[in-house]
Formats: sequence, structure tokens, C-alpha cells
Amino acid sequence: MSRRSRRREQESGRDAGGRPEGAGGHRPGRDAGGRPEGAAGHRPEDAPEPQPKRPGGGPASSLGVQLVLLAAVFALAVLVAELFGAANLGVAFGVGQIAFAIAVVYLILTR
Repeated sequence: MSRRSRRREQESGRDAGGRPEGAGGHRPGRDAGGRPEGAAGHRPEDAPEPQPKRPGGGPASSLGVQLVLLAAVFALAVLVAELFGAANLGVAFGVGQIAFAIAVVYLILTR
């Protein structure tokens, strides 16, 4: 619920459910904030402590490996462009830049 909606409800004298304040505002199975009981940071005492999330440990997880991969993609794309008859080295480097950008986007999205 947005702040504006809450402000309008407070000014009109209605609660979050659209009922006038004091008209049976508590719903069973919900806490005072309207969330299900046990939600929003409440956990049983015997529950294990949550573990912090670790970044993915995929094959290209370290920075050095990623940089080597990007350089290899660029070089391979330039080589392939030259072999397929690029007009000059500038065009081949342009193709290499496009392949490099695609590889960067791939690495960002898979991280």
C-alpha cells in the first residue's frame, strides 16, 4: 500500500480494509500490522540461524578468469572476421567489439 493511500485512509478515518476505525479491525491469523503471524522477521526460537548468501561459484566466478575470457572472445571474433573477409582491420575490430559487448552482458547476467 502506498503512502498516499495510507494518508488518505487516515484522513478519512478508515482503516486499511476500508472499514471505519474501531469496526473489528483485527483479522484472525494476522498481527497488528496486517501481516500473517510469524512473518516479518519473527522466527521460532529453535529455528537455525539463516546463512548469508554467497555469490555463485560458477566456472567464471573470479575476475581474472572473466578478463581472460573477454580478451579471448575479442581476439577470436577479430580472427573470425578476418578469415571471413572483413574489408579491413577496423571492420574486424568492430566485430570484435560487438562480440566483447555481448560477452560482457552475458557475464553480468549470469553473475
